[in-house]
Amino acid sequence: MPYYSWYGVNIFADIKSGKSFARSCDDLDQILFARNIAIISCKEKKIRNIFNKISEDNKINFFRQLSILLDAGLRLPDALIILCDQSKNIKFRQIIFEIETDIFEGFTLSQALKKHPNVFDTMMIQIVKVGQESGDLSRCLQQLSDYLQERQAFYKKLKTASVLPVITLAFFFVVTFSIFAFVVPKFIEVFRSMGKELPPLTKAMLQLSEFLRSYIFMCIILFIIFFVFIIKKYCITPKIKSFLDSITINFPILGEIYIQSFLVYFLRSVSLLLRGGVRLVPAINISKNSVKNNRIKSQIYKLELDVCAGSSLSQAMTDYGGIFFPQDLVAMVKIGEESALLHIMLEKAADMYREKIDRSIFFFTTVFQPFLMIILGLLITLLIFAIYVPIFGLANLA
Repeated sequence: MPYYSWYGVNIFADIKSGKSFARSCDDLDQILFARNIAIISCKEKKIRNIFNKISEDNKINFFRQLSILLDAGLRLPDALIILCDQSKNIKFRQIIFEIETDIFEGFTLSQALKKHPNVFDTMMIQIVKVGQESGDLSRCLQQLSDYLQERQAFYKKLKTASVLPVITLAFFFVVTFSIFAFVVPKFIEVFRSMGKELPPLTKAMLQLSEFLRSYIFMCIILFIIFFVFIIKKYCITPKIKSFLDSITINFPILGEIYIQSFLVYFLRSVSLLLRGGVRLVPAINISKNSVKNNRIKSQIYKLELDVCAGSSLSQAMTDYGGIFFPQDLVAMVKIGEESALLHIMLEKAADMYREKIDRSIFFFTTVFQPFLMIILGLLITLLIFAIYVPIFGLANLA
């Protein structure tokens, strides 16, 4: 949709200017006239989407501000107009404008959001739909924004916790490569001038140094990068995807954190949907569609079928859970079912697994960095023995 920069005058003879989306200049004229602004001039502008990626913050602010405006008594179209004018992200402003246009044409908000599946997922649309049907849209939008903010904070914490180990690992490889590529070669000529048989450890160090500085090593690195790129972009078949998903789940320590993070997301989303009035089976189905790991998704599908057939959620978790739904979770779900407070118990279970993740991350980051430093220290010690022992032996002979 075209994007226009315009100048106009309002009913108080004040000069106004702005940027808006419209199908044409005539359409823009009608839109501004509805806001009591007479257009003077307009010019189409190009949109550069490079720096206009729609972030999670954009969606959180959209739902929260829309909830506040509706609570203040504004009509939905008027609230969307305000949010469209306030948005600094041009791409998101365009989407809000299209939603606003659809509302004017008679679509409901959930139907308008459904036209943008790359921005608003199934769970967001379902919560909005529940709010519309219950007549309490502002409260549902507030719950949705709180949920999205909690989810974003959780994933940010996971990413932040992974930064330090990654930096440490990168430092380890850089230092190791620098030693073998720049330090060890300086001793090669010294050893050659000795004219004596070198110890096996020294030979191995020199051979490794020569290999790391060779074109063969560079070609191997480039081939690996190219191979990974091709596989990731063109050759991810369902079998390969399933294999990679299995590796992710079964990876030591990290696999457990991955499963627990899935539980936090799954339990919170089901709890939110249940609180909003969605029935259990549709809530499981909606939450399942947001899971990317095929192995986990297949387990949730079995769970969904069992519950649909009449089984309780706790029994279905016992039958099909395996490593994904532990016994402590099943016990909490059973209590929630018996007390008719399942959504509350699911929320408490999500909090419990989030605390477990925090402890696992703390343990991993506490142990991993010293472990790498110890290995680096041992490597340097080994290098000292490999390089200097022959030199000291030569000095003793002299």
